[in-house]
Amino acid sequence: MTGKANSKTKYLILIFGAFAVFFTGYPHIWSIYQPYAMELTGWSQSQASMCFYLYFVTFVLGNIFGGRIQDKYSPRIAVICGGGIFTVSVLLCALALRPSPLMMYFTYGILQGFGQGMIYTSIISTAQKWFPGRTGFASGVIVTANGLFGFFMAPFSRALLSSQGIKVTFLVIGVMIGISWIFASIFIKNPENANKAGGNIIHRYDGKQYSSMEMIKTKKFYFLLATMLFGLIPYLILSPLSQTVQMDRGIASTVAVAAVMAGSVFNAGTRLALPTAADKVGRIICLKVVLVVAAAAMILLVIAPAAVTTVCVVLVYACYGGIMGSFPSLTSNIFGMEHSGENYGYVMLGIAVATLGAPAITNTVLGRGYDINVVFTIGAVCAAISFLFLLLLEREIKREKCSRSKITSPKAIQGN
Repeated sequence: MTGKANSKTKYLILIFGAFAVFFTGYPHIWSIYQPYAMELTGWSQSQASMCFYLYFVTFVLGNIFGGRIQDKYSPRIAVICGGGIFTVSVLLCALALRPSPLMMYFTYGILQGFGQGMIYTSIISTAQKWFPGRTGFASGVIVTANGLFGFFMAPFSRALLSSQGIKVTFLVIGVMIGISWIFASIFIKNPENANKAGGNIIHRYDGKQYSSMEMIKTKKFYFLLATMLFGLIPYLILSPLSQTVQMDRGIASTVAVAAVMAGSVFNAGTRLALPTAADKVGRIICLKVVLVVAAAAMILLVIAPAAVTTVCVVLVYACYGGIMGSFPSLTSNIFGMEHSGENYGYVMLGIAVATLGAPAITNTVLGRGYDINVVFTIGAVCAAISFLFLLLLEREIKREKCSRSKITSPKAIQGN
């Protein structure tokens, strides 16, 4: 393949891969669908909310399974299988609106999460292989597409729900999802020599391409997992409360809503900007800045005047985007590109634990009569714990370099 054709191919993969991953942001606007589902079926709020939480658990499993298929066979197979499951799951939601929520749990929760996970990790991993010196940029573009879904599709879904109802909306979105992954599957493929240790496509951290089983036996994996888990807690405890907390502190509802919208924009922006910058200045350095800002924002929510709350909300949303955008390329740099799809699936276990842990923290604290500021203090502590694990990860990486006495190029060091 000529250089010009090669360049065209990688950008087609990036564009249509991002288009498919764009729709994996669908569960994040479930709150818009939830009232319509409850009205039609009679579900309680807790029953309806379970659809959202089940998704996160199976999403991680889909990442692991899809990554394994992508690494062992091809990304096209993973995208076709995952895309088919994703599309069918949403289309079946139109038939799952019954008095018992069990079928919706299976379709919107379990099936959708699993199918999305297969698409998500396969596309990210493949895109990174086509941009060996710019893995942060490649993964950042893909993850940014996921973050933009709510901004563009929330108003579209709201209009469709009010005019056509929830069943028709599921069918329309399902068809759009099907179109997205079909286009992605046409173009997606691994570059030549992508899975050969000596190939010039793989961007290596320290020369070793870890399999998933090798990875989970290292301290680095657990430090990385803990960094993600605790780093996400501040956003996950603030996000459901972001609008009500501002209004409770006397901030106008229009300003509170604008802050949430601005937060969503910053969330999407940092998903691309931070990992792209990290390609040049280093990923761990960028993550340190993100965690310091997240901790500071949570502390300010406790001690600063009420007017500062709006700024803090936007900052925490931006930090969340920075973490989500940085971890795919950081994982690949530490553990290699050869098994990056499945490896990142295991790292994403941190997201599942954080998603389930954050509401447990909030409900426990508020349920015992403590003030919301206690929740925010815990968020600040979690950001500090994440920073500590990041330092341990950095030290472990340096220790392994020294123990192997391996000469590493300045560029490889900078990439991490």
